[in-house]
Amino acid sequence: MSLTGLKRALPSPVRRFGRAAYELGRGSLLDAADWARGRRRPLTPPRRLLYLIGSGRMDFHGSGDLLREFLIQNGLEPDHRVLDVGCGLGRLGVALTPFLSARGGYDGFDIMPAVIGWCRHITAARPNFRFQLVDVKSDRYRRGGSGAAAAFRFPYADASFDWVVLTSVFTHLRPADMRNYLSETARVLKPSGRALLSYYLMSEARRTELAKGLSTLTFAHRGEGFWAELPELPEAAIAYDEAEVLGLIEGAGLELAARYDGQWASAPLHSQDVLIATRRR
Repeated sequence: MSLTGLKRALPSPVRRFGRAAYELGRGSLLDAADWARGRRRPLTPPRRLLYLIGSGRMDFHGSGDLLREFLIQNGLEPDHRVLDVGCGLGRLGVALTPFLSARGGYDGFDIMPAVIGWCRHITAARPNFRFQLVDVKSDRYRRGGSGAAAAFRFPYADASFDWVVLTSVFTHLRPADMRNYLSETARVLKPSGRALLSYYLMSEARRTELAKGLSTLTFAHRGEGFWAELPELPEAAIAYDEAEVLGLIEGAGLELAARYDGQWASAPLHSQDVLIATRRR
């Protein structure tokens, strides 16, 4: 669901239930039509599951392919091992199936049982693509979880991966959780391994852009060490001070290698700021 849709849904449980029912029915009809016309691509999740992680209208394959090409441009190789933190429905995993070799591999984990259950279709097609369900609490995605993100240890050995990818993860984590995930990212990276980290980064320039009112985001609500879009559900979208994030990245044992500024503050699109960091030797 978009943030706009989430804002509309929060005040009314009835409206939230109605929206979910509408998306479920709409998605089921569109999926059935795709099957009937032979337009269903392999390893395409049902739209009812896409609704859990964002929107049933998202271009699952197209956005995954763009992410794969972006990683390749930044040094991803066929024999690399990739960790996808908060993998969702395996959008990146599916996109990497024609690229990673048998000597490479992909691991993903997520906190939502339904999405990990579906991702096992990917493992059936490519055994070196593996997925794990982890028990971490999130007010946005898994309120019944028992583990704290601030204390969670990624279930992988030190120096296991050439790439760790975190897309739209830090945008849903509070400060202590975010700091721990940065530390864990550095721990599981191989020496000189790379990480993709996406954020909403706040600065004076960004505040000026937001004041123009062109974005659907405002981040008007100040929390303890962050800005939230929705005060009643901060984990829906969280922004961090740019200078603080850059300092935390360095403190975690990482070095900034490249930066790509998103347009989230000056346009209706939710393109996030992307940082590429390397593990210091």
